[in-house]
This record gives sequence, C-alpha cells and structure tokens, in this order.
Amino acid sequence: MSAVSTILTTVVATAGAVALYRFVKSKRDELENFFTARPQAEGGAEPVIDYEQDPETGVYRPKP
Repeated sequence: MSAVSTILTTVVATAGAVALYRFVKSKRDELENFFTARPQAEGGAEPVIDYEQDPETGVYRPKP
C-alpha cells in the first residue's frame, strides 16, 4: 500500500506543479503584454503631436 500511495502522491504533485506553472506563465504573459502594448489611433497609425517653440515666450506649443 505504501508504494501505491507514493506513486499517487507523485502523480498528484506533478499535476499540481504543471497546473501552477501554466497559471503563473499565463499571468506573466498578460502582465508582459500589458506593459508592451501601445494604444493605436484609428487606421493603425500612432498619433504624432508636433511641437514648436514660441520665439517670444520660449514655450513649446503644438503646431497648428
């Protein structure tokens, strides 16, 4: 009976370890995608805001 218990315990522990590994990997992938994802504007192009310096005040403002 001891050998059967050892085998079953080993199988259950291995299955648990695999399930835990897959869970952690999926959460890590979600977190990685969250930090690497960049929002995109319509048409797939990223918006570009071009600034120019006001010669009088020296303040940068968006170009018209």
